[in-house]
Amino acid sequence: MPNSKPAQHYHDIDGMRSVLMFLSVALHAATVYAPARPWITSNAQRHEFFDWVIFGLHLVITPTFFFVGGIFTVLMLARRTPGRFLRNRFMRTVVPLIAIALSFNMLEHYLRWNDKTGDSGLMRWIESGGFAQIWVSGEWSLHLWFLVSLVPMFIFSAIVQAAIPKGAAIRTGALRMVGRAAGWLKSSWAFALFVLALAAANTVNFAVASQVPGGYDLLFPGFQSWYKLISEFPFFVLGVAAALSPSLLDRLRTWRAWMPFAAVLAFAFQPYANPDQGFAAGMAMLFLNQLAIWTLVLFLIQFFYRHFSNDSLRTRWLADSALSMYLFHHCLVYIYGRGFTHVEWPIALEWALLTVAAAATVILFHETMVRRFALLRLLFNGKTDVAAIRKAPGFWQSFGLPGVKRANGNVSGAGGKPAV
Repeated sequence: MPNSKPAQHYHDIDGMRSVLMFLSVALHAATVYAPARPWITSNAQRHEFFDWVIFGLHLVITPTFFFVGGIFTVLMLARRTPGRFLRNRFMRTVVPLIAIALSFNMLEHYLRWNDKTGDSGLMRWIESGGFAQIWVSGEWSLHLWFLVSLVPMFIFSAIVQAAIPKGAAIRTGALRMVGRAAGWLKSSWAFALFVLALAAANTVNFAVASQVPGGYDLLFPGFQSWYKLISEFPFFVLGVAAALSPSLLDRLRTWRAWMPFAAVLAFAFQPYANPDQGFAAGMAMLFLNQLAIWTLVLFLIQFFYRHFSNDSLRTRWLADSALSMYLFHHCLVYIYGRGFTHVEWPIALEWALLTVAAAATVILFHETMVRRFALLRLLFNGKTDVAAIRKAPGFWQSFGLPGVKRANGNVSGAGGKPAV
């Protein structure tokens, strides 16, 4: 039987995930103007600044998503059997993944094919070899590769939960080890060494994964490679460990005065390894890259806990709309980006307008469609709570009026629970 203790809500973690999903809009809008991505629309106006924006946001957004995924996996498995957990993840992850892949992602692929070939024939595109290649190569997922990678991690977690009894020595030993690690992280020096150790572990993980024969090949058509799956797994694992050990999560959340400066340096310099470097230089840059990633992820954890740990109407609305923002924005960025192709405005202004237009369209669609119609709520958010969410405060109520706290910490007028 699943654990009957009440659900624990981490509003800072949920808020962090939601804000990063909104930041993804700015990231993908920057691809329209980035020289490193000339295949994104045919816009001739480009500037290296947007490469810097993309590479910097990539350092932190996706790894943090996997960390959050690990935390929520433990929270859900504490309240559900492995079977019910997988059913929940199928509804909340696989159903929206399939729905967007078949609709908005295919629309974007069709528009890209149209722009490249000048052929507007929908059936000719479907009958072309390029259409089949989209599915075989895994390109169908576009920005949804994050959800694709999470699915096997969910399955693996459910198998572990089912296979290892709660009182098993390996389970209690792992919890004891995590608790001891948390005890070592009281001082800033120990925490700094911990960050270095995480970066070293990731570097070894990449080095080993790169030596696996066929590690860069797709595990099966339309899926992902072993290398891509394993590269994000350490962030998921730390999220699992943090959820299992409240003391470890407390240490990760503890504000360190030097972390903002370290995070600024990491984002500013953005170390990346490249094929032109020798082995030693490449490994050093890989280590610095992973160090930058862990620094940014851990800084965000501390920042959101310090400033956004309270429940509010805004955090609840953000949590509810985050998946819609993640799913829909990519195609809208491409559509609006095409519209700016022949506009001669300053590209910084175009980028800002493109970001706002895509985000505003998703908000409008979420408010008027996903929150109002049961089928759309199911297909694109994986939920069946449309009756309850209709009564919950929407965008204007959540951001137009301050949340009123009750004595028990709940938000007046907010319905439902933060999404996991």
